Amino acid sequence: MFDGLQQQSIVDGPLFAGSFATLAGAVLILLLPSPGLTASRSWFYVRVLALAAFGAGLGVLLTWLLSDVFDVFGVSLTWVVRIGDTLAFTAVAIALGNLIGTAIWRKILAIVAAALAAWCLFLAINVDFGQFPRVGDALGTTYLDDAVLPALDPDAPDLADWTAPDDLPGRGSVGRVVIPATASGFAARAAYIYLPPAALVADPPRLPVVIAMPGQPGEPADMFRAAGMDALLDEIAHEHHGVAPIMVVPDQLADPTLNPMCIDSPLGNSATYLTVDVPDWIRSHLNVVPDRTGWTVAGFSQGGTCAIQLGAGYPEIFGSIIDVSGERVPSLGSVEQTVIKGFAGDQSAYQAATPEGLMASHTPYPDTVAVFAAGAGDEKYSANMQAVSTAAVGAGMHVTRELSPGTAHDWNTARFGFRLGFTELLPRWGISG
Repeated sequence: MFDGLQQQSIVDGPLFAGSFATLAGAVLILLLPSPGLTASRSWFYVRVLALAAFGAGLGVLLTWLLSDVFDVFGVSLTWVVRIGDTLAFTAVAIALGNLIGTAIWRKILAIVAAALAAWCLFLAINVDFGQFPRVGDALGTTYLDDAVLPALDPDAPDLADWTAPDDLPGRGSVGRVVIPATASGFAARAAYIYLPPAALVADPPRLPVVIAMPGQPGEPADMFRAAGMDALLDEIAHEHHGVAPIMVVPDQLADPTLNPMCIDSPLGNSATYLTVDVPDWIRSHLNVVPDRTGWTVAGFSQGGTCAIQLGAGYPEIFGSIIDVSGERVPSLGSVEQTVIKGFAGDQSAYQAATPEGLMASHTPYPDTVAVFAAGAGDEKYSANMQAVSTAAVGAGMHVTRELSPGTAHDWNTARFGFRLGFTELLPRWGISG
């Protein structure tokens, strides 16, 4: 029964539509003057309508303060969120107006309506951000299995010399793995790995590998729960005889509330973990291509910032980069706080660790491919993308950049960007036909 609930969609379907329909019905009943009133009808309407106006105004004020004044989220809230917040606050206010001078059943309905308003606001925000497709994804109860790794084969053939067997699985597998922080000592959480069907057969080929990172706050599972990378990679595998890149999603944060900025600092040796410990583990546990052209670093939001930092700073490891909605510079809020906390007050070290600083010190890049994407409705990160991608062109990288139509700083943009990146890189990885 619980497994069935986990699989229920919260972006469409009966649970989604039924929640909004039930809320609308409850609010309509709460606006009716009868039955269930024990006080004056005129005072009831004065009270409820005044509270409704107050609730709507409070919803508008809060979103304006949080998004436009204090920039709590680091991105501007969309009109979907703003309107949804205003309507939810209005519904809650109407419910509160029904707690006075009404029968007990109407009070109970008011409490239910207030809870439904909060639930429906979550649903609206979730659809807008594209974060959790199912109930289980929102609860964090999906993608909990440990990975079962295939045997390492030192004689595994190259893709060009491999033929798919008849017993090829229909889909890949996703599981958790622990990647020891041997060199870095970084307090990383468990990583996740996607293995395509071609990696799961008795005689697998050497496959390209993508090291991918979600944003902050976040965790490695977000690349599958929110971004749906397993579905996208399964789609690629289905079209290419079971072949798709292996995806490894390490933890670049150590904690969802932290941002070590993918550098080595008092905040943690995140860079060494991602460029030494993780690649060493991949080479010693997975059948992957040794050449840098088959190694890609990718990420969304803060993970996108990490991707361009690592790709620009370690071109001997990574031949390709996918930066979706990354920042122009690593950030802990203000530049002053970033320099103090992350770089011990050294402004020059901070500048050197920015994507543009790294590209300036490592140029030219004769054989690095970089794919950039951002949401068309995300003014701040679209500007970041244009600036960083322009610097990448100037540094000699082979650049593709696109805006995701109709999306902002959300997982819908992430899915667009990764699909764009994979499509551009398939020929480079030797995946065709």
